[in-house]
Amino acid sequence: MSVVTNLESRYTENLPWPFREEQQDFQYSVNVEPARILKKTQAGKWGAEIVDLGGEEYLHIMKERRRILEEDPSRVQILPGMMPACWDLLMYYLRDLSIAHPTSMHLKEDGDVVHWRNDLLGTDQTFRIGDEDSLPFDPLTFLGREIPDDLLLVKERGGQLYFDAGLVTFAAAWSVTFDAGMSFREIHTPVPRLNGEGITSRAEQFLMRLPQDKVYRRVNWTLSASGSRKLDISLEKLPEWGQDIPQLLATGDLGNLQLRIELEHFIRLPMSGAITFSIRTFMASLKEIKNIPIWRDQLAKILMSTPEDIATYKGFIEYREAAAAWLLEK
Repeated sequence: MSVVTNLESRYTENLPWPFREEQQDFQYSVNVEPARILKKTQAGKWGAEIVDLGGEEYLHIMKERRRILEEDPSRVQILPGMMPACWDLLMYYLRDLSIAHPTSMHLKEDGDVVHWRNDLLGTDQTFRIGDEDSLPFDPLTFLGREIPDDLLLVKERGGQLYFDAGLVTFAAAWSVTFDAGMSFREIHTPVPRLNGEGITSRAEQFLMRLPQDKVYRRVNWTLSASGSRKLDISLEKLPEWGQDIPQLLATGDLGNLQLRIELEHFIRLPMSGAITFSIRTFMASLKEIKNIPIWRDQLAKILMSTPEDIATYKGFIEYREAAAAWLLEK
């Protein structure tokens, strides 16, 4: 099936390509589908598990995650009353990881006493569920140091969802510190058309009706605000990446523009009833995408057909024409 003409990059092999094969223009939709279903792409495959460790990328990503957490503990926000949901989240993911990655991740439970071992990172920890003193970190931070996904927890109050806890080190131009405590609708207010066209309301209703025995996912995309594989382009670090794209455009090095893809999973946790919203970030450069003719042509068309207000929000309105032309030039 593969039509990759140059396999110089491994980054496209597990890339959750965000567009349907027949899609030739921008389309705004909730685009939610059942998770844990393998999808083949023009370059490889993705999606069999909730947590994609990323192969040899895993150690690099986790080193970066742990560095950010140690430098800036505010990337973890846990509002009062959310600790039970954090324990629920931790146990859900550790159980899932031990099943999905049995050769490297191991979980033993004896009542409320748990032994977790992650051979890839060297983690070997025994703890008691609900006892924070038995872990070196709070349960949300402990989990965030084991998996590459950003983790958000939302709970329903008064008919609305609120973002009441999260661990986010790889935000794309937003801040977990600023957004914690906001309602689902408030968080999405800056996104063009979402609230006005009822997309936010439909997405919120979907999440509030999410059953405990089903896991869903969606894929989101943009062009990264950095012309490198820099994952942390949060508002907290704006001074460090704010000039990356202007500098890249000045050099004409458009091949290093990055398609940033966010694979999101939605899970209702079994004990607390909280909903988790995880985000795993993937990136591929335009140079790598250009090696795959179907992706190259499709991305160029979608960039140019994205409505101006959405392209402005995504940050590529000023250079999308140049990016599309670079993709299509021989």
